[in-house]
Amino acid sequence: MPAGSRRSPIRVLGAVIGTCAVLLTACGSTTTENSGVGDPALPLHYATVFGVSSFDPHKTRITSDATMLNMVYDRLVHRDAAGQPIPGLAESWEIDDTTLTLHLRDGLTFSSGAALDADAVVANLRRALEPDSITAPMLAGIVGVDAADDRTVVLTFDGPGAQYVLALSDLAGMIVDPDAFGSPEKDAQLALAPAGAGRYVLAASRPGAEYEFTARADYWDPDAIGTETFVWTVMTDPQARLSAVSAGDIDVAITTPLTIDAAEQQGLRVETALRLDHMALNFNRNRSEFGNLEVRKAIAHAIDRQAIADTAMEGHAEAATQNFPKDYFAYDPDLADDYPYDPERARRLLSDAGLPDGFSFTAILLNLPENVQVAQIVQQQLAQVGIEMKLEPLPPSDASPTFYRGDADAFLTTFTGRSDPSLLLSALYGENSPQNPSRTTAPGFQEALDSANRETDLQARGDKLGEVSKTVADNVLAVPLVFFELGSTLTDQVVGYETNLLIDEWRGVGIAAS
Repeated sequence: MPAGSRRSPIRVLGAVIGTCAVLLTACGSTTTENSGVGDPALPLHYATVFGVSSFDPHKTRITSDATMLNMVYDRLVHRDAAGQPIPGLAESWEIDDTTLTLHLRDGLTFSSGAALDADAVVANLRRALEPDSITAPMLAGIVGVDAADDRTVVLTFDGPGAQYVLALSDLAGMIVDPDAFGSPEKDAQLALAPAGAGRYVLAASRPGAEYEFTARADYWDPDAIGTETFVWTVMTDPQARLSAVSAGDIDVAITTPLTIDAAEQQGLRVETALRLDHMALNFNRNRSEFGNLEVRKAIAHAIDRQAIADTAMEGHAEAATQNFPKDYFAYDPDLADDYPYDPERARRLLSDAGLPDGFSFTAILLNLPENVQVAQIVQQQLAQVGIEMKLEPLPPSDASPTFYRGDADAFLTTFTGRSDPSLLLSALYGENSPQNPSRTTAPGFQEALDSANRETDLQARGDKLGEVSKTVADNVLAVPLVFFELGSTLTDQVVGYETNLLIDEWRGVGIAAS
């Protein structure tokens, strides 16, 4: 590995959320490994693979929009690099069996200058709970949201609640200026132009191509702003991203498995980690032959996940057996050998399902290089057992909405890691989740999830989440494929960057003066 490169192992989430009162004190940004002195006047240019589908955190249909939305919206709860909850807009909180009480910082404002108080938070959380909000499954079980005073918000729930603190570090905890929503016209405008309380405001954009963000002078945590101008450029070609960093035209570029070796061979600075993001083949169980469990099991046995990790991911990946990677607290080792690569068994299962000659279906996928390569390998492997998988690549902004509307047989996609395991599980497999086009779930799934969310001890909760994963695996609601390394290729002038278990936060990242 060249000098300047850093490869981090996945970090184990160590957050413990007690049922007795837990009180956290205020904190700002932390110093990172690459912590030189940045010059805020120097703009930072970042190249990534896609833009944002909507600037409305509650009504977007794509959870990965959270990556860019973090720039313009602040959240009630923040996360550290290991995924643990730390104070955000809420400087402290207490949680017990029935309530979560949030204490807001003093003097918070939106970018419009309007006060961000408890009433604004209440309006947001009630909107986040609306049935058509992508955030509703993250907050399911909350029956009351009220302001006790100008800086205190109380959430009341009628069931398990251990997941809510971290849920508020996700889309559900992003706070929108209430003046920007509440009518069809306002909501439509919000999708195009953010109205938040984050570190930055959107200064200019060419949707799907480039976004320029300007820092707010009155943001409560000035140390979180490493540059006054942050430009995001969409570059889908991985070699073009590397060339741009090498030439100094771009300061940071997203780095995926197909670019890690190439970047290191060029002597570039590379910082990656195995994250919670993973690729999977997701089924619409109302289409094709996917209502048949034996068919879904056949597909699970027909796919060689290790071959995908070794080839399409160039070794920078871990074969997946469930929705969580090894060493993560929600991983269940008992599921590791449930669906070994076994083409002959796959053929027998198809025969038992009444499909001895196989069948044909169409899978949509993201039109990104890694996704296409993985899809082509899966296509070849399924063909060996008589299953024809037709591929339909789509832009990220189109692929997810198409599948979630129920307009596709299957979706080979990247599941973005969520701040709490229950949020991922409920979003993908919850019966009423807008991200579940089947609109059904496995028997016992919700009961197992509720049981896990009653546990506040980390180890006990991990064991319970394993029971949820077993329900998912027994019913093959999806076929997890690989977890993979993600991070950035950077110039030596970039300071303050560190890899995260979840999405990059970009807090305090900037450019050092020459």
